[in-house]
Amino acid sequence: MKNNYPFTKYLAVFILLLTFSGLQSTVAQSKFSLMLGGFYNGNLLDDEVTGIGLLAGLEYMPKEEHFFSIELRTRYGYYKFDDGTSWKQNNDGSYEPPKRSEARLEYSLFSPQVSLVPKFYLHLEDWALFLENEFVGGLMSGRFKFMNDQKTKFTEPIFCYNVGVGADVKGKKCSFVGSITISTLNFRNKIKKHKPVGYEEWIPNQNAWVMINLICKVHL
Repeated sequence: MKNNYPFTKYLAVFILLLTFSGLQSTVAQSKFSLMLGGFYNGNLLDDEVTGIGLLAGLEYMPKEEHFFSIELRTRYGYYKFDDGTSWKQNNDGSYEPPKRSEARLEYSLFSPQVSLVPKFYLHLEDWALFLENEFVGGLMSGRFKFMNDQKTKFTEPIFCYNVGVGADVKGKKCSFVGSITISTLNFRNKIKKHKPVGYEEWIPNQNAWVMINLICKVHL
């Protein structure tokens, strides 16, 4: 038994060295990327909710050109809605009068968000296609203004899910990424929750169902 002990010890050290070497190789092959960009979130109609903002994230891919990655993403968005009381400017510079003299509803909201974004990639020669799933949690904070100048301020948690497709145009140090997704974000229930007592006006649908992301992806 005494003769076998040094061999067992050396074998254990050898296995540890192999394991450490394998971990180093895995870390060296893995890719982290910094994501910086902006987004639009609305339904592309003038008389519905419109949101714009900035985003930043960190994407992890197990190895170069792997089929899977996951990104931790943050957003900071500004959302606006006006139920027909704003003057609109035409292409020739003239203005159209508002649809009605008094708004049934208008609001402006700020919304910080954090999301986890698993992605599935199909890599081609100089670019890649991907499917992304974004699980979002955050806050919406702002002011609703109802008819007769009734105002409500509040801060509420929000949760939504976005799913869509995108493309990654590859570069040596950075890439250009664009994606379009369908979002389940909707403010209607929050508006109804905070409407003034006795307010019976119809509240328009508040689906912000289109999300367009434009991102510069910096390889670290």
